[in-house]
Amino acid sequence: MKRIVTQFFVVLVFSLTPLVSFAQEADQDVNVDELFSESQDIISENHSENKTAESDLTNAFTRDPSLQFSGSFSATAGLGVGYTQWPDLNAPLKYYDGSAGAKASTTLVMRAQPSSALYIYGDVSTSLDTTGTNPQYTWTSFTIGSLYFDYFGITNLSIRAGQFETVWGHGRIFTQSNLMSGSVSDLSLRLSMPLVLQGLSLFILVNKDYFTGGPTISEYAYAGIVDHVIGPLRITGAARYQKQEGLGTLLSLQGTILGVDVFSDVVFTYKDTVQLTSFIGGFFKEVANTRIYAEYLYNGITQNTQDYSLGLVLIHKRPFALPLDGGIKWEHTFYDNSGQISPGITWGGIPHLTIQAALPVTYGTETSRYVVSNADPGKRRILFALLATIEGKF
Repeated sequence: MKRIVTQFFVVLVFSLTPLVSFAQEADQDVNVDELFSESQDIISENHSENKTAESDLTNAFTRDPSLQFSGSFSATAGLGVGYTQWPDLNAPLKYYDGSAGAKASTTLVMRAQPSSALYIYGDVSTSLDTTGTNPQYTWTSFTIGSLYFDYFGITNLSIRAGQFETVWGHGRIFTQSNLMSGSVSDLSLRLSMPLVLQGLSLFILVNKDYFTGGPTISEYAYAGIVDHVIGPLRITGAARYQKQEGLGTLLSLQGTILGVDVFSDVVFTYKDTVQLTSFIGGFFKEVANTRIYAEYLYNGITQNTQDYSLGLVLIHKRPFALPLDGGIKWEHTFYDNSGQISPGITWGGIPHLTIQAALPVTYGTETSRYVVSNADPGKRRILFALLATIEGKF
């Protein structure tokens, strides 16, 4: 029976995220070619606007303080139609489900640099969401996304403190190697020493969820990561400890073989026993306007069975010089032979406007991993989603 529901935006995020992330090109270029850049693959902090100390000390101490404000706005609307089960040709509307809705958000950013030794960053955002089970028709209160400062006044040492996100590991399809996945909500202190090998960073992280009672230093999270380059091979070792979580370690290797960028991430955890938590390996290759990367995941957390998965992303940008990008993302797990295939396109021929379409197909049994974890609120096996977005920066 046909149902028009107001859960559209979540549906579109589910269906279009792989293609928005990997194929979008409206006002900015796709960042797939940066997936294996040294600045992102091993460790990256959102909004990492690090400013190195200037050699001209006179200018550093005499120039006026700088303060900049910027922001962005985005408004999205669209529709999605699909089937919660494979279509029944004898009853075409039997499993049909449709949805439509809209959402908008804006982010305000502040950057301040009183001198070359001190840099301050902060951003706040608000949103309006008419979708979901509880639609909202007023703007939400502003919430802080990031708020931190960088200090460079000590030779060969930089200090960052505040609320910011840290990302470890190379995986973009599978992110189990990111031991810092919850850092976006932590209060963090980072000490970076760029001349120790190819870079050493130490972290202290605090979050109310870490504490079983009152705050204690023993329940803080402590982490560190170090890089070293040997010939064409980049080696990264990292560790994170928190009393409830135990100790997690990451060993990453990255290099180039016959013009193909390759990587591997190995994660061990130490709590009651030593366990191989995950292994991720992958490659990236770009030829002209075509980009491809693939990842393999071994999930050691699953008990009493072998849990392997594969992921593949293929992108072709601007065919025939048209303002169009096309791509496909495929994920499959051999654990229960379920997965999802998501082809889609993005058109950006008009300033500040993009039109996106995707056709994700989820396969597997009713109790299989990808069917159960299907992010579509309607749990549609087949979904066609059409999305129009107006956005701009100021």
